[in-house]
Amino acid sequence: MKIATRSITLAATLAALCAVTGFLPFVFFLPVMVAATTLSIGMTAFVGLAFGCISIAYCFVMPAASFAALGFIQAPYIAIFPRILAALGAFGAYKFIQHVCKPKSNAGSIAAVSVSAAIGSLLNTALVVSLFVLILPTLSLNGVTMLVAAPEMLISGAIECACMAVLTPPISLTLHRVVLRDKNKALHNLNKTTTDNGNI
Repeated sequence: MKIATRSITLAATLAALCAVTGFLPFVFFLPVMVAATTLSIGMTAFVGLAFGCISIAYCFVMPAASFAALGFIQAPYIAIFPRILAALGAFGAYKFIQHVCKPKSNAGSIAAVSVSAAIGSLLNTALVVSLFVLILPTLSLNGVTMLVAAPEMLISGAIECACMAVLTPPISLTLHRVVLRDKNKALHNLNKTTTDNGNI
């Protein structure tokens, strides 16, 4: 129960932080990537959903600020589903890397989180921009259409990917050590018990 409460609290905190990072260029997706590399699949999807909903809310506060804002107003589902899928993609990548590589050193753990966060960020950019181009190709802002603006959005996505790869590991690994330490210890003991039983 204590571990579950900590996880729920962390998920709620990360969801709330989406409202803050949404104003910051290139790091707005950071809470989602932290969730993907610290929480369960359900909690990760929840934070991704929260981020999508907050994105839509911002669009009505600043409706003409960007192509993304205009696009999300016309097709709100583009703000929701890609964010959930990107969060789950990062979660899956992190679990896969852990299962295959089994990183034991600090450097290995950092690499696992960094690669997973980069994958999640790339998925987010690829899905959102692709849907914009497919569904709203003629959407225009100040005389510029979505098709013309797409390359600039991809460049911003590449910068965001680099930021996620650098910023996510120290936050996620600190949360693992400080906030979720009981969960990690329990998982370690479970794995050790399973191994010992297999050797009997």
